[in-house]
Amino acid sequence: MTRGSAASVYTEATYQAAREKRDTLRAILGLGTTQIIGWGSTFTALTIFGTPIGQSLGLEREWVFGGITVMLLVSALLAPRIGQLVDRLGARHVMVAGSLIAALAMLAQGTARGLVTYLFGWVLFGIAMPMMLNNAAMPGLVQVVGPNARRAITGLTLISGLTGTVFLPFSAWLLDHIGWRNAYLLFALLHVGICAPIHWFVLRHRASPDHALDAGIGSKTKAATPAEGMLPPDARRQAFILLTIWSCTEGLLTWGLYMQVIDVFKGLGLSRDSAVWVWALVGPMQATARFAELMSPGKHSILTTAMGSAVMTTLSFSAFLLGGVSVPTAVVFCLLMGLGHGLFAVARNTLPLALFGAREYGRYMGLLMVPQNIANALAPVLFAFIIGRISPSGALWVAGLAACLGCLSVVALVRFCKKSAPLS
Repeated sequence: MTRGSAASVYTEATYQAAREKRDTLRAILGLGTTQIIGWGSTFTALTIFGTPIGQSLGLEREWVFGGITVMLLVSALLAPRIGQLVDRLGARHVMVAGSLIAALAMLAQGTARGLVTYLFGWVLFGIAMPMMLNNAAMPGLVQVVGPNARRAITGLTLISGLTGTVFLPFSAWLLDHIGWRNAYLLFALLHVGICAPIHWFVLRHRASPDHALDAGIGSKTKAATPAEGMLPPDARRQAFILLTIWSCTEGLLTWGLYMQVIDVFKGLGLSRDSAVWVWALVGPMQATARFAELMSPGKHSILTTAMGSAVMTTLSFSAFLLGGVSVPTAVVFCLLMGLGHGLFAVARNTLPLALFGAREYGRYMGLLMVPQNIANALAPVLFAFIIGRISPSGALWVAGLAACLGCLSVVALVRFCKKSAPLS
């Protein structure tokens, strides 16, 4: 090879590497922005708008927040098919369409006049959810980056974790200045004017499924190709069941205990102010866990991340078991819970890629959403019943048992993968 041709190859390789980094960074930042808008305009905003919506439409609180249940159930029905569409057509067109449907949902919310029209808006949210949120965003990111997307997925979860920080004060400001109806109309413009163009722009490049050398699985196990995943086909069903159990138990915690934990703390003797500032520790700890994962890519298996998440979440409840409910034990609980859930978001979105491969990542993400969204939908009702009809301490016991079950499922998953994955 001549000096000129070698320089040409070097220049081309350097250009290709720079282009890949640019595409990756653009996808992370772009999808991070749309995920903040997507989660913020649906889930987060309702925590601010819920009471005035009920007053304006004459609806009981159960019906107002029951819209979330409707959305989760609708999305659970559609998620597997949409996951297959993402794998076959690419996330670009699916996410653009999801943003447009989300805009229609915002218009329906902003113009609702009663229960039927209000719930219709949530049905539209349910259609849009698997098309524009994690179910499509994570496979879309993998389609840009390639199977070696663990660090990119961690970066995206770190950005999307800022949703509450951005949309809680933003929604409160909108409510005070333009009202909840106009706020939803503004959200519709955000989905059309910001989210849809970003999805079209950042998802235009698609990496080859075999683009990378490994999927961040670990040093001792790997798949035949990163596109095919760590596990052989005959081992995937059991691994998927164990992953599903963990996802559902985490859903019970997130959608059941998290949403009503202030009432639990108050019912067990903490003041409202103490309960609020203690629980506020969870957010920074989630971000800390994700940032630590981001700074240590490939140094440990994603199965290790999952194990760390499950163990810390389970240990968080031991603070109350050993020391009763007080401000110090609540602080320990929140610190461990925040770290555990921060790592869960990384592991839950990365494990399907590592175990089952990039080719069917969207399909498995969609299948995982079905049982998880059903658990998510039932969790608020279950914990409201326990808190109101049994006791706040009963809610902690149920949540602790769910955490233990999730931890056992992760232990079984790790052992099963070590046994079933082909050795390098």
